[in-house]
Formats: sequence, structure tokens, C-alpha cells
Amino acid sequence: MSFDHLREGAGPERRHRIWSKLRMWVAALGTLGSAAGIAIAVTGLVEFNHTKVIAGVAVILVCTAVYVSILVRDRNRVD
Repeated sequence: MSFDHLREGAGPERRHRIWSKLRMWVAALGTLGSAAGIAIAVTGLVEFNHTKVIAGVAVILVCTAVYVSILVRDRNRVD
């Protein structure tokens, strides 16, 4: 799917709908990724594996940043 095509041929309602669905999927992936990061960190804690804990925390931070970036949007932008 080309986003240039969306800007040229699609109406504002269609663009808004597509961007809303895209934001929903990215937010869902961010949430599920954070849950996976928590699981990795907890597994590392149980096994006393410092590397796994650090990896789990890194996954949590990256996924949280992705989730927050989807929630924060430019209010002046027209979809």
C-alpha cells in the first residue's frame, strides 16, 4: 500500500480511517511487545540471568516508546 496514493486519490474520511487502523495495530504491537519484555525480564530474574533481565528491560523500553509515539500526535495535522 502506497501512502502517496492515499494522499492523492483518497478522501479525508478514508485517509482518517486507514491512519486510525494503522495506529491501532502499532499500539497493539507495542502493548504485546511490552508484555513479552516483562516475560523475558521475569524469566531472567527467576534464572538469575542478568543478561536476560537487561534484554527484557530493553524490550519494554522500546515497545513503550513505540506505544507512546502512537498516542502523541500532532493536533494540527489533518489525516
